[in-house]
Amino acid sequence: MAGEAVEQSIGAIHADAASLARRAAAAGGTHVALVAGRSVDEWHRALERAGPASPARAYLVSVDNAVRGPAGAVAPAPSGRPIGGGVVIDAVEAPLAEPEAYLRSALAAIGGLDAGGTVVVDDVGALIEADADAGSTVAALVDAAADAGVEFHGAAAGDGAALSALARRLPVVDDEAERVLTERLLAHLRESDPTNFGYLRHHWREARTGLAAVEMSYPQSKQIHASIPDPETTPRTLGAALQALVTLGALDVWGDTVAANRYDLTRYDPSRIDTVGAILADIDG
Repeated sequence: MAGEAVEQSIGAIHADAASLARRAAAAGGTHVALVAGRSVDEWHRALERAGPASPARAYLVSVDNAVRGPAGAVAPAPSGRPIGGGVVIDAVEAPLAEPEAYLRSALAAIGGLDAGGTVVVDDVGALIEADADAGSTVAALVDAAADAGVEFHGAAAGDGAALSALARRLPVVDDEAERVLTERLLAHLRESDPTNFGYLRHHWREARTGLAAVEMSYPQSKQIHASIPDPETTPRTLGAALQALVTLGALDVWGDTVAANRYDLTRYDPSRIDTVGAILADIDG
């Protein structure tokens, strides 16, 4: 999915902080960073090294996730401190009660959005309460950036559920990010859902065949299964493999107006399945 935006989201998933900094520096404009994996000073230096261009305005937020407790009942309001050169620094404790509200407030506080720019989050899971819906929270964060006219960029790091949600909203920036992201999502799947991981491990090729052959945009697993010649799977075991592919960001389910077991093939990513297959082949030796 490198280079292909999902829906109308703007931005990408990156393999590491250096790639994130290069994109933020190149985009210029207004920059908001919520960084949990490093200090704001380290992030500022990374931006300067990534030049020669750099953002005209920057709001750099340290996300303190050293002790993850329950979020406050009310989202903190941005209270940044200008340090010169168009740079404002701030700090918040993770997780946030309303990550989207904080991001929208930070974007409004820094201003200068007519010039475009970037939001960078190096660990989106650090912002989200443990019992919150990672999918809807991640979608709201990406939408907040898009509404402000800036790109949303994240790293292939951190909490597996949040990273899975991010993978269903944003493309990867390059092949390196594709590999790193898929490896981490597979590790998350193997730990959180070993049953579906096992079905995927054995049936990913058949799932790929069915997804390529079915002539529907929102099929059920039994309809995908019917499109496979001489299948080894049943509709149930194929469905388990397909659910695993949803976790890996290779396709999605349409659960708002149609039953949740219908798969959204408008967001099908065959290259992600190829990467999954290559990594599983390495695991199997």
